[in-house]
Amino acid sequence: MQEPDLTVIRHLKNRGKFEDAREQLAQWMEKEADNPYLELEMGLILDELSKIPEAIDWYRQALTHDPPKALKRQILISLANDLRMNGLIYDARQWLEKAHKEFPHDVAIDLFYALTLWQDDDRGSAFRLLWTVILGEPAFKKEIDPYRSTLRYYSQHFNDRT
Repeated sequence: MQEPDLTVIRHLKNRGKFEDAREQLAQWMEKEADNPYLELEMGLILDELSKIPEAIDWYRQALTHDPPKALKRQILISLANDLRMNGLIYDARQWLEKAHKEFPHDVAIDLFYALTLWQDDDRGSAFRLLWTVILGEPAFKKEIDPYRSTLRYYSQHFNDRT
């Protein structure tokens, strides 16, 4: 499956013409049904139009069409984020746990997963995951290296009371 040229759609979106983009995309989808690239794009447009439940349906639909790995990553993040924003925390957490296993050490997935854990009142796991992301970030290597073992200790024992 080849990624379609979405230049027209992105042009409309960049100008805030989301309804026009939605209409154009719907026409393309009539000719090319079951295309996860188009389904993701429709979900993103619906997000901009504050039609989150409809966007969720499109993300779920896109996942049924065996999207390429990079596209699947985008779909999973969008789906889980919308589920979380729509108050479906348990569902968001389930999708992000799956994404976290499928895409280990993916900073974007880890950050959305941490947000979801936090919102699910699993503050310890959220903090631990954020801490792990920070410790693993190469941009912080120089500043963190002298303190890495201490920071790792605290990431594992931050709830300890002594």
